[in-house]
Parts: sequence; C-alpha cells; structure tokens
Amino acid sequence: MENHKLVPFFVLLFIVLPASLFTEIEAQQDKDGPFVGVNVGTDVSNLLSAADLVAFLQLQKITHVRLYDADAQILKALAKTKIRVIVSVPNNQLLAIGSSNATAATWIGRNVAAYYPDTLITGIAVGDEVLTTIPSSAPLLMPAIESLYSALVAANLHTQIKISTPSSASIILDPFPPSQAFFNQSLSPVITQLLQFLSRTQSPLMMNLYPYYVFMQNKGVVPLDNSLFKPLTPSKEMVDPNTLLHYTNVLDAMIDSVYFSMKNLNVTDVVVLVTETGWPSRGDSKEPYATIDNADTYNSNLIKHVFDRSGTPLHPEITSSVYIYELFNEDLRSPPVSEANWGLFYGNTTPVYLLHVSGSGTFLANDTTNQTYCIAADGIDAKTLQTALDWACGPGRANCSEIQPGQSCYQPNNVKNHASYAFDSYYQKEGKSSGSCDFKGAAMITTTDPSHGNCIFPGSKIVSNKTSQVVNSTQASGADRRFPALANLSQYEERNGENPVGGGDDTGCSAELKGAVLRRGHGNLGNGERQYMGDDGSGKVDAGGNKGLSAALQPCINKRKDREVTGVDGSGSKAGSSSGFRAVKAANQAFQVKPLATAGETHPSSECKAWKFLSYNVWFREDLEMHNRMKALGDLIELHSPDVMCFQEVTPSFYGIFQKSSWWKRYCCSIPNEMAFPGAYFCMQLSKLPVKSYSCKPFHNSIMGRELCVAEVEVRPGITMVVATSHLESPCPAPPTWDQMFSKERVAQANEAVRFLEKNQNVIFCGDMNWDDKLDGPFPLVDGWVDAWTELRPGEVGWTYDTKSNKMLSGNRTLQKRLDRFVCKLKDFKISEIEMIGKDAIPGLSYIKEKRVKGQVKELVLPVLPSDHYGMLLTICPSDST
Repeated sequence: MENHKLVPFFVLLFIVLPASLFTEIEAQQDKDGPFVGVNVGTDVSNLLSAADLVAFLQLQKITHVRLYDADAQILKALAKTKIRVIVSVPNNQLLAIGSSNATAATWIGRNVAAYYPDTLITGIAVGDEVLTTIPSSAPLLMPAIESLYSALVAANLHTQIKISTPSSASIILDPFPPSQAFFNQSLSPVITQLLQFLSRTQSPLMMNLYPYYVFMQNKGVVPLDNSLFKPLTPSKEMVDPNTLLHYTNVLDAMIDSVYFSMKNLNVTDVVVLVTETGWPSRGDSKEPYATIDNADTYNSNLIKHVFDRSGTPLHPEITSSVYIYELFNEDLRSPPVSEANWGLFYGNTTPVYLLHVSGSGTFLANDTTNQTYCIAADGIDAKTLQTALDWACGPGRANCSEIQPGQSCYQPNNVKNHASYAFDSYYQKEGKSSGSCDFKGAAMITTTDPSHGNCIFPGSKIVSNKTSQVVNSTQASGADRRFPALANLSQYEERNGENPVGGGDDTGCSAELKGAVLRRGHGNLGNGERQYMGDDGSGKVDAGGNKGLSAALQPCINKRKDREVTGVDGSGSKAGSSSGFRAVKAANQAFQVKPLATAGETHPSSECKAWKFLSYNVWFREDLEMHNRMKALGDLIELHSPDVMCFQEVTPSFYGIFQKSSWWKRYCCSIPNEMAFPGAYFCMQLSKLPVKSYSCKPFHNSIMGRELCVAEVEVRPGITMVVATSHLESPCPAPPTWDQMFSKERVAQANEAVRFLEKNQNVIFCGDMNWDDKLDGPFPLVDGWVDAWTELRPGEVGWTYDTKSNKMLSGNRTLQKRLDRFVCKLKDFKISEIEMIGKDAIPGLSYIKEKRVKGQVKELVLPVLPSDHYGMLLTICPSDST
C-alpha cells in the first residue's frame, strides 16, 4: 500500500460554472449488487491456518476477499464456501509472465484453473500499484495482462474471471475538483492500453483510494467530517465548479475523478472497483488522526454508504464495490506504526474496534463482540500504561477500588495488571462505545475473559452474581475508593518517579505553571473527548463533545453547553459568551501560579530595555521540506531571540520538531505535549518571560474552530502584558454566490477580540488575521490602539503573503496582502521597531511544482522558504514614563 501523494484539495471548494452533460455508462457490477469485501494480508504473527481463516470469514459473513498472492492452502480451504476471491500476481512475477505466454498459461493453470469452480475466483489483480511503485516495470504490465487473458480464454474462463491491475490514486493529477482530473500524461500510453483492454473485456478499473491520505496531506483544508462520511450541512458540501455536483464525502469525489479521467481518454464504459480503502486505528506522533474512533467511523460509514446504493454524484446509478484494507492488523509490517494498524481484527481474531453496521445486511453480522473486554495491549511501556491508568481511575471515573492494596485484583501488583482492570472498568462503564478502549493505543479489545482467581473483571458473566456486593463496596468506600488515582497519587508518583499526567518534556515553564499547563489537557478521554481539570482537580469533559481534535481546531459547532471557566481577569464566565474562556485558570484560582520573582526581586529580563515579539504562520504543509523549513525557522529564532513567540498553523509534526530544537527549553509553551498530538493544526505561544497563565477563547461565530489564544506574562516586576494571537476565519469562496469570503465573521472576530482585550492596560494582539483591507475595511481599533506596521512604517505595503516576492509561491494566482498584523494598546511601553523575517530562500533547497498551462503540465523548479507567510517581529521598549 503506497503512501499516496495527492494534489491539494483547495480548488474543490471553488465553484460556479454551468453543469455539463456526461455520457452515462452501464454498470458491470456484481449480479447481486455492490458489495463490501476485505483484503487479507498475511504479514501477521501466528497467522490462522487456512481452514481457521476461512471458518472465521464465514462466521463474519464475509463474502468477498482479495488475496495478495494465490495461496494454495487458502484457495483449497475456500472451496465450496461461496466466498468470492480475487487472486493476485505479485509484482516480482511480472517479468516472467510478461515475457512468456507459456509462463502465463502455467500460472493460470496452477493458480486459477486448478481451483475453479469449486473456489469462486472472480478476478485476477495483476501486480499492485505497479505504475507508481515500480514504474520501470510499466512496459511489462500490459503484456502480462494480455498473456494471462489469453490463458483464461484458452481455459474458457475469460467470461467468469476478470483481469485488471490495482492502481494508486496518484496516477491521477489534479483530482480535485473531479471534473478537472486527468491521468498522469507520462503514464498515458500504458493507461490508454489498459482502459481499452478493460473496455473490451468488460472488466473494472481497480483503484486503491484512501480519503485518509487526502485528509492528512491537506489538513485544515479538507474537513475531517468529509473524509469520514459524516453528515454535512449543505454549506459544508464540496462542489465541483464545472458540474455543480455536490460531494458529501471525499471517497465519492475520488471515484468521480477516476471517471472524469477516463472520459478524457474517451472511455465511458469501464466501472471503478475500489480494491483498497480504509483508515488506520493507530499511528505515531505524525499521524494523530490514526485513531480507533476515526477508523471505526470511516469503515462503519463506508459499509453503510455502499449498501445504500446511492452511487456517486456523477453516477448515482453506479455504486462501486469496495474492499476494506484490511482484515487483520499486519503486525510484521515495517514502520510507520500505522502500517501495522489498518485491520478490523487482531491476528487472534479479536476485533480492534466494534463496527457499527446494523441495518447493513449480514456483513460482519457475527463479530464475536457480544462479550468483550478492554485490557492493556502487549508491548506498551510502563510509563505509558501508568499515565493511562491514572487517567482511567481519576478523570475517567473508572471504578478502581478492586486494584487497591488488599483487594481482590491488587495481585499481581504490576502496572499492566492494574491498567487492564482500570481500562475494562472504563470500557464497560461507557457501554463498550466506540473509542472507549483506546487510551492512546495502550489498550486492546479481547473476547477472552481476563478474570483470574478471585479477581472478577467488570463485564464478566461471573460479575452478575456479585453486582450488589460490588455496588455496596463502592458506595461504602467514599470518594477515595472511587477515584484512587487522585487519592493515592503519591503512590503512583513514587512507583514511577514520573508525573502521572505524563508531560515528560521540559516545557521551560515554572514548576507551578507547568502543573497548571498540564492540567489544561490531562490527556485524551478513552472515548476521544477532551477534558480539562476543574478547580477541584476533577475532570471536566469539553461540553461540545468534540472528539479527537486539538484545542486549537474545534469542529464547527454552533451550540456549546455552558461550562464555568475563568478569563484572564479571573472573572467567572460561560463558554460560548463573548468573554467565555476554556482552559487554564488564572493565577488567583485553584491552580495558584506564583511569579518567578516576587516584588523587589530581579527578573532575568528586568535590565532589558527592549523586548521582542514574533508572530509567524508556519504553514501546515508537511509534505514540502518540513524538517528543513522548521530548521530554518529555528535559525531565525536563534538569530532574533524573541521574548514571546506566537505561531499559527502548527501541526503535531512541527511541534515534535520544535521539542527537539536547541531553543525549545528556553521557552514556556502554551500547549503541553499530550495536547499537541490529537489535532490537525493549532495556534501556539511560547515565552521566555514569566508566564502567569495561558488560556484560549473560542470565537462564538467560527465555523472553522478559530479562537483567541492569550498569554499573561510579566515583562517587568509588577507590570503585566497580555499577548494574544489568533488565526481569524479564512476566506473560502463558493457558489452559487461566491461571497463566502467570511468577511463578516472575520470582522466580528476581530471586534470580539479587541473588546475582550480592551480591559487590559498593556496588550499585544498579533497573528494571521487573514485581513483584506478592501473587503474587510480598516482593522477595528478603538482609541488607544495602534497598528504597529502603519505606525512605524507608514506608506509601506507590508505584504506578509506575496506570491511575487516569495518565489516559493510562483505559479499560484497572484495574491499580495497584509494578512499578518500586530495591533497594540500599551500604557507602560511603546513600540519601537517592526520588521518582516523569513524572506530569504533556504540555500541549496528547491522543490518541483506541477502547473497545468493550456492543457499541458509543466514542472517548475522553485526555491523553498520557511513558510508561505513572512514572519513579523515587533520590538517594544519602556515608555518614557516608566
């Protein structure tokens, strides 16, 4: 399976040309209609025997499978089962088969004719993603296919068994919007021959299509909901500008891009068969959306979508059949972590998660999950298990009384045993809901009752005889027994020598603030929800019910339940109101944050006569020289040594790079380690000055999850500065009116931010404002506020996004705007200097950008800069009166 590289999704959102007619094609589908099958990979430890594998497939009511070879034992075991199978010619056999008709005939005889019709072989997949993974073998592909087909004809099997080759989505250029898609012209000779063959033999075009990769490579542009088949409001649907067809999910758009690409080659009678699609349930830090909850959602909704038989917007009469990648987690696969975590089941047949497929026929009807438990996964380090255990028994409110000293499940006294009990307690309490057995990959579902001796796990059938006893013991135990992780925190700390919250990294913050910052995001709830620590130390769930998103990228939610939180001024307010804050409490609340120096002492910066503030949109593109760009950014940080930095569009991968940088430990970061990785991109603040609090205020009108992030820092003894940053609503024009520039929302957000910050004496508000003076008007400043650029550099344009001066953006449509700004209200300080940084190309570095000009694809060799935006560096000094 290839890690597919796709063209960005931006243009899919721009629309408004008249619809065009498109020749309909007749579906060459399975006679029983569209189906959902599974890919069966064999890189699995202790793989089931062929007989047991087939028995499991029958138990699960799986009727279609695809093999990556032609395993003789599996093909024999499939005989007389009515399970239909696609066999495959491995890539390493193409040379022999493509070079010899006799070899092709022998292959058909041994791997197809020997088993058919007892084993229902319905297709042959010749190679896998040959055109993109081993392009040197492309000339052999069609000879191999033709030779195999001739052998099928000779065996009189050519009408029952279809031949094709699976291709990755990357054979298509400009796939979005679908109507503009076309095949990579360098592959056109082979693809044209392939399509002519498929048309002649009435065979499908096999495609491996992964909305997961589209989302991951276009974070912040492609919404997660669109990728997961979640219901959308009409305003969130993607619209093709040329056809005005509305797309409610990414997979349909990918399928239609294939149909349009075939149309460009005058082929209109070949159907698309999706031979691979899926979503990983676990990944490393670079893949924060590889979660059990997202995998469950994608595959469950995929199954429903296929069985709904709604087709695609272009072809509602044709519903493509799909093969889910894959049946088992292939634990022997090479890194990254996600490669081993695409399966619906573990190799021992226990489910990785519980698919929600009710009403979708009999597929996976018997999923062996009537009696399931959640236990600690094998191979997880003790520190990770301890962190998850502390959360389950504390904020997760699992009943952990039985793993206390002297209780029935205390022995064996080790973290894995205790974690298993706590995980299962939480899992059963949550009704075995999707995502409740995750704990950041530390847990797994099993159908084997983990109870042992007198230790009876929650959910065990044995528990039914002890229910009243368990309930009574819990009621009698009081709070300390219900929340042992809080009551016995010192015990856990002593055992591990680590903060159970699991921060682990040196954030550069004071000890007091570090504790408060970590409490801001104590971890991911087992069900994927975000929680924050309250004044009493108890876990409070994000009232919006947001799942798996970073603090900085909330989903578009218009209704938020009220939740008491505290603002910078320490006043109580409601989330969702104009002053509603979530996150860290201010210094005078329960998490008392003492300044690093008391009155009369000297701050490290007290002798400074100037302080620097940096604002930088670092550009979320991870596929474009991410490490080199972030290193260049680090060089700028080392050069200018800002006192406070405000970044926008930080991704989890960027965060990981920052953590390893030499400058990192000099700063206190607003985002603790465990909050950085569940999200797409977010705003982040870092300070070398003493920090009193960090907090974030969601804008009440944002449909993009934008918010105001605020740092309260002490610049001089007794003199506080509020430094705020934001990434205001981005323009997203779309038909039918082309007025979805979100100017009204952006202006309202700017007003909301300034009104909120107005009450403070010293304020710096900076960030990517996405501001367009012609469209949005003057930035809404009230008396006492100044725009630092226009104040210090009157008459200079100050374009921080400039496709002409930033040669990395050559080929883009011309755009020159002062998107990034510093606006200030200062009583004890004055602005003294402002400049743009990051305007120079990184020496020795370039990248290739493909641009379509008059129907021709041209390759542009362009330089690489730290970001698509320039950074802004503001210097302030004491006012004359201080």
